[in-house]
Amino acid sequence: MAAAAILIVAAASAACGSSGGGAGGSSAPGTSAAAPSGSGSPANAATKAAISKAYATFFGTTATLAQSVGALQNGNRFVAAIKKESKNSYAAKSSAKVTSATLVSPHVAAVKFSISSGGQTLLKHSPGFAVEQNGTWKVAAKTFCGLLQLQGDAPNACSDPQVTALPH
Repeated sequence: MAAAAILIVAAASAACGSSGGGAGGSSAPGTSAAAPSGSGSPANAATKAAISKAYATFFGTTATLAQSVGALQNGNRFVAAIKKESKNSYAAKSSAKVTSATLVSPHVAAVKFSISSGGQTLLKHSPGFAVEQNGTWKVAAKTFCGLLQLQGDAPNACSDPQVTALPH
């Protein structure tokens, strides 16, 4: 069950508004909020692999609902949104790849990620965040909410700073 492929398509369409293949270098508004202060350093290989796995699980095609929920910060608050987004035909063909991860605090990484569906890149090098929650790296709720807000269909959880805040 892919979590959010349709919102990516909607986000890419809304952000680009052009005809020509894919989203190219588009970024999703709301996902690039200022990172916590600090210069940041590239994530080590193990951390980047854990972040990449979370993004691949959350935006990919083979995850169960429980796995998708587990790959998202405070995912239990977004079950209905994940279910809704997973029902689109693009969800059956989506994948995500993290191209960079920079630690901005011990539990937050700024990431650049790309989303593809059926071999077509929908978002390329889009900014987002990953957070370490209970010892596991996850897609930041702030990133998911930014995509949902672009689509115009964000759940109430996206307005709750206790749900979407990046940890210190």
